[in-house]
Amino acid sequence: MYLGLDDAGLHFSLVNQNFQLGDGGKMIINGPIGVSGVTKISTFTSGVVLILVTLFFVLNFVNSRTGRAVMAVRDNKIAADSIGISTSHYKLLAFVVSAAFAGMAGTLYAMNFSTVTAAKFDFNTSILVLVFVVLGGLGNIWGSIIAAAALLTVLPELLRGLNDYRMLIYAILLIAMMLFNNSSFKVRLLEKRAMRQMEKAEKGRRQEGGCVSHGNAGSYFARHFVRRSACR
Repeated sequence: MYLGLDDAGLHFSLVNQNFQLGDGGKMIINGPIGVSGVTKISTFTSGVVLILVTLFFVLNFVNSRTGRAVMAVRDNKIAADSIGISTSHYKLLAFVVSAAFAGMAGTLYAMNFSTVTAAKFDFNTSILVLVFVVLGGLGNIWGSIIAAAALLTVLPELLRGLNDYRMLIYAILLIAMMLFNNSSFKVRLLEKRAMRQMEKAEKGRRQEGGCVSHGNAGSYFARHFVRRSACR
């Protein structure tokens, strides 16, 4: 793709550069050469600030009414439809929010280079981001951060001698996590964890003399939208 700017405005072409820039014109995207002359403004501090802003927004979003509706759609679309949640609206909202944060991360990454080309956003980069999410756990914010910071940033530096086998190791980890996520062992672990949380909550409410809320511990939708309360 070719994109240039001069006094006449923007000029654009896909396959070949079919335009000529006037005096003082500047090429913004120069085909396979990419974007050159980028000011390198990305720093460790800016990365940390972006992470903190993202965490602040996402954690508040998850605990908000809108965030609970999004997670209800994620867990059970039919059940969310049945109680009047607009699934298309919240799917679009989730897509826009995620695209905004992906754009900010991509901008921060690109501003770390003086020249940005398509080769810097190759298949391996996509796999790396996917590994962050899968290893950290789908829907687990802190798990993804730990996986990105500890497992896939620090460990490759410590195991630099195995750099040739890095993508093979990533593939094995992805397959192992997919097998684990679809196994009955994970279901039993989640059920035990949910039962412990319910027993702890029930014990605390009994001590307060309040009501105990019952629901399907394995489903976020059931816990937050289909609760049956009974006083004991």
